[in-house]
Order: sequence, then structure tokens, then C-alpha cells
Amino acid sequence: MVALVTVTACSSETPGTATPVPTSSNPTTAISSDAAPANIFGALKACDLLEPTTTAKGFESPRVETYESDNGCRTAKRGYASVSIYLVPEAGIDKLSPGQGTKVPSKLNGREAVEIPGDAGTDACTVAVAVGPNARMTASTTLEQTGTNEEACALSREIAEAAEPKLPRGN
Repeated sequence: MVALVTVTACSSETPGTATPVPTSSNPTTAISSDAAPANIFGALKACDLLEPTTTAKGFESPRVETYESDNGCRTAKRGYASVSIYLVPEAGIDKLSPGQGTKVPSKLNGREAVEIPGDAGTDACTVAVAVGPNARMTASTTLEQTGTNEEACALSREIAEAAEPKLPRGN
């Protein structure tokens, strides 16, 4: 059996004090605990959540929209309302702006939620449901003809309640 031994030593020929060479911190190769988390929604699509509720009510076919996040969907029913759902993986309900309305804390099937009547003016409402502390789903309604914020909130709540069981449970 042969053992290989590596020996290192300092040369006594060069005077001075040995000091370690600082290593450069390269953020592109360093592993960070602040790395962006994986999308909590996975392959779930906003249009798949919106379509079952709105088609039954005579709305147009939903179409992808990317106003609030890359995973949004909007549809309309001429003369009645336009509605949307967004899956927002990088901001919880606490980051949601109330716009012209006021956030009203609520619960939806045991999840933290907020309603924002009047967020986009009169005849409008958004219901946001927490999907963990850093993600949310929003369901928004804007009535096209005269109506109330409460009527808009009723439709937003209905859409959110139908979609909520399909949402992942966040941490």
C-alpha cells in the first residue's frame, strides 16, 4: 500500500509575514438565502380560475392580461361588467394598494383576505386572498352601468370563492 502525502511549507528565503489573500465575493456565483422563491402558483393559470364562473354568467371568453402580474385574466359582459383575476406570486395582500377605496380585512375559507370597495372609483371592487405571506390572488370587478360598490364586491366575492379551493396553500 502506497500513501500519497502532500506537504506545504513557507520558504524561509522570503522575509515577511504570511497573510491570507482575500477572496472576492462574486454575487453571481454566491448562493444566497435571498434568492427568488419558486412561483407558488406553479402551472395554475388565472384564466382557468376565471372561466368557470364567468362563462356560466354569459361573459365573453377570458383572455390573458398582464397588468398586475404575468398571470392575469380578464373578461367582460357587454353592458354589465368587466372582471379579472390575477395570481401575484411576489406580493401578499399587505402590499396591495387600496386605490380610491379602503381595505376591509376579511376571511375566505380560513384564508386572510381583504375587500376593497371603490378601489377604482364607484361601481368597483377588488377581493384579494392571501396565498401565504408573499403571494395573493385578486378578483376585481368594474360595473359598466350604474351600480354600487357592494354589487361589484358581490361579484368579486363570488369569483374569489369559486377560485379559492384551487389555490395552493402558502406557508
